Amino acid sequence: MAADASVTAVHRIRSLRSLAVGAGAASSIAIFGFASGGYYPTAWGWGALVALWLVATYLVMGAATRPAPLALTMLGGLALLTAWTWLSLLWSDDVDQTVLEGQRTSLYVAVAAALVLVVRRVDVEPLLGGTLIGIFLPAGYGLLTRLFPDRIGVFDPIAGYRLQEPIGYWNALGLFAAMGAALALGFAARGSLLVRAVAGASLPILLATTYFTFSRGAWLALGVGLVVAVAIDPRRLHLLAVALVLAPASGLAVWLASRQDALTRSDAPLSAATDEGHRLALYLLVLAGLSALAAAAFGFAERRVTLPRAVPLAFAGALALIVVAGSISVFARYGGPHTIVQKGWDSFSATPAPNQADLRKRLFTFTGSYRVDLWRTALDEYADHPAVGSGAGSYEHYWNEHRPFVHKVRDAHSLYLEVLAELGPLGLALLALAFGVPLVGAFFARGHPLVPVAAAAYVAYLVHAGVDWDWELPAVTIAALTCGIGIIAAAVRDEDRWLATPVRWAAVAAALAVAPVAFVGLVGASALTASQDALDRGRWAKAEDEARKAAHWWSWSPEPWQRLGEAQLGAGETSSAAASFRKAVSKDRHDWLLWYQLASVTEGAEAQRATAEAARLNPFYRDDVQEGTPNASG
Repeated sequence: MAADASVTAVHRIRSLRSLAVGAGAASSIAIFGFASGGYYPTAWGWGALVALWLVATYLVMGAATRPAPLALTMLGGLALLTAWTWLSLLWSDDVDQTVLEGQRTSLYVAVAAALVLVVRRVDVEPLLGGTLIGIFLPAGYGLLTRLFPDRIGVFDPIAGYRLQEPIGYWNALGLFAAMGAALALGFAARGSLLVRAVAGASLPILLATTYFTFSRGAWLALGVGLVVAVAIDPRRLHLLAVALVLAPASGLAVWLASRQDALTRSDAPLSAATDEGHRLALYLLVLAGLSALAAAAFGFAERRVTLPRAVPLAFAGALALIVVAGSISVFARYGGPHTIVQKGWDSFSATPAPNQADLRKRLFTFTGSYRVDLWRTALDEYADHPAVGSGAGSYEHYWNEHRPFVHKVRDAHSLYLEVLAELGPLGLALLALAFGVPLVGAFFARGHPLVPVAAAAYVAYLVHAGVDWDWELPAVTIAALTCGIGIIAAAVRDEDRWLATPVRWAAVAAALAVAPVAFVGLVGASALTASQDALDRGRWAKAEDEARKAAHWWSWSPEPWQRLGEAQLGAGETSSAAASFRKAVSKDRHDWLLWYQLASVTEGAEAQRATAEAARLNPFYRDDVQEGTPNASG
């Protein structure tokens, strides 16, 4: 009796921990998603502090076991990448951005450490389920902004009516929802009847969200991820069968979304968008219900019907014929593989056409939107600093100085090329080490029912990060980390390998040592945000007070002095503003905008010198100023 009670208690504790793991994954991803994808430094500070607190608390009070070698390798790769990022302060041309990169990467290490420490094989399903919920909530809200534009609609002229809320970037939202769709497919195929129904219902919603982002990269990344899932899944025919059963409802949802003119054109009147949005919402609700019924019915039949061996063989043969016939038709229409690749590259590198009102046409073009130029500049930056790179976060300054045309960006739109340019071959190798471990784990854990779809979501992120700036959006990156660490946990058989006491306390000390970095980042970022908000409202005294507070906490950064100068200029204190801009320039002599602002409040030789320096650092600075938003976007 005592033994039975002990076993029951152990199972109850494990269930509670698994529930906490799922709830933690769902809440953290959703919170970052609703906080502009976690793009701003305040989110990194809060996130890192919470993760570090969890790590320290669990090490002191929890049943901490030694992580498996694969988990330690991934965590070690991320930790070394973070250390290398911070070390690049020694040679970086942009100390402020290097510190910011270090803070964001520290967040990823803290989150990964918490996951590696807590998640075990038994927690894989709740972890991935929580990830799906954490993705669905922001993605579903984003879809609501399109379906109910009269109530919660958001229009951003930069986005051009492409769905981006609440993440803040359309391509990232498309990837985010696509990753959720991959996970939803897995739960619809391998869960209990209730789980299958809920997951099946989420598929039309997630894919409709992906559609309204009009992100070609998200669809391509999802396609590659699903190919990987099918390739490694021992029950690939089962996964494909479920996908085919669910395809009609999801396909119809995307098709109906594409037929709503007022929801797919940037010039549509609000009244028409409202009518079509409300109608489409009803359609999607019905299709979600049908998809739920299809998933549950498949699961019900699967448990009660035994198919003859000839049926799966015939199914596999039919799929093979479809693939062969499709390949032949593609080659007949577009030429051989070499011709297709050449045509694809020519289209990708071509100058993008002007924005069209009908966004549906965008999905059927293959232009890279200047990415080739961004990548070439990243390679040029690496060529100028081949040993260790130019320092984390330095790409924006390099682009401004060397760009071939007027186009403002902050990132190279390829994580791998940007890391190579900024952190050199060692930085790229550390990133590859950290990202590659879950792929190894996926091979060994492919028999787990959810690992193939977790690998699909993870690979979708890896592919998309090669052509965009998903790394800068923690909501998306943390969703990928949960998938990757879930894969690793599934590859490890749980054992009671308790952490030695010295190791445990050393880890606690490391977490406590990193926490002040996150705290300083949080306080400084919060003050800067408050200063900017006060500037936007014309509250010059408040903006000045908050800027001085930020300068105290971020003593290395020119941004507090820049905000202070702007506040003083708004209050008519020109000489004080000039002094503040001089201070900002002294902290970053490679930022053209600081030189331009200094020139605008000074006279004579100093103004001429500042103008010349702004022109040297940004030959197109006048065009940037005329656009009215001199700060670069992603």
